[in-house]
Amino acid sequence: MRTFRDFCETSLYHPENGFYMRRREAEHFYTAPELHPAFGWTLSRAVARWIDELRSRSVPQPYTIVEMGSGTGLLSRRLREGLRRERPELAAGLRWILVERSRSHLLESLAGFEDDADRVRGCERLDEVPAFRGIFLSNELVDALPFHVLEKRDGIVQELYADESGTPALGGLSARDLAPHARALAESLAEGQRHAVCLEALSWLDQVAQRLERGYAVTIDYGKRFGPGVVNAPRSYHQHSVDDRILASPGTRDLTAPVDFAALIAQGERLGLACASFTSMARFLIDHGILDWL
Repeated sequence: MRTFRDFCETSLYHPENGFYMRRREAEHFYTAPELHPAFGWTLSRAVARWIDELRSRSVPQPYTIVEMGSGTGLLSRRLREGLRRERPELAAGLRWILVERSRSHLLESLAGFEDDADRVRGCERLDEVPAFRGIFLSNELVDALPFHVLEKRDGIVQELYADESGTPALGGLSARDLAPHARALAESLAEGQRHAVCLEALSWLDQVAQRLERGYAVTIDYGKRFGPGVVNAPRSYHQHSVDDRILASPGTRDLTAPVDFAALIAQGERLGLACASFTSMARFLIDHGILDWL
């Protein structure tokens, strides 16, 4: 038996049978860049504002846009289109780093930058990214990180384990950092209910903060600010349906949990980052002019 976190890692990212290695665009769900190019074009306006802010503070150039979880590069291509159309002088000086763990997807991403190959770099891991000044961007990345699952049985909060086929078992906590979550859930978690804990999100932000010398870290994702003891139920997506069958048919389902933005913000402050904004995607897109594209 493995922790659910390790089961989740294999189910999502196995190089041959993992869900994200095999997923076709819009097969199980839509991401915002897949719905319409206006998402990326609108985001490019925000990127331009943030770069202008760095310029106004005399932050040394060059500036780099790092997208982690770039997939096939669709969002970065739309971003570049928007910047080239509305801010060509800014776009001409930017550098790009695309981070994608699937090598085939990374190569596809880089192919979209063939006319700008001297200013783009591809990395399969975040630890390959050098220190930079600019914008670190992720879209639906944090909710795709592997996570642990806690479950209450016989009045005790335990950890969920599973074998390769998805057969479940409950056992003791595999990591010390899970203990505060288990204590906080002792009263609020109902018998048989499950709660997702993504410890990886905090270590991910630590790596981001180490590399971002000056600039903005921008995370677009499903989630909210969870308070202590508030249950965060894990879920799976399959062919545009959502349910709680997180152990069924490994490799054929997207396994995910809403992002705990309260934990991310607190971790960021410990690392020297400041929360510049926490808002809904709707508000963000309207504020940056998506209605222009109608």
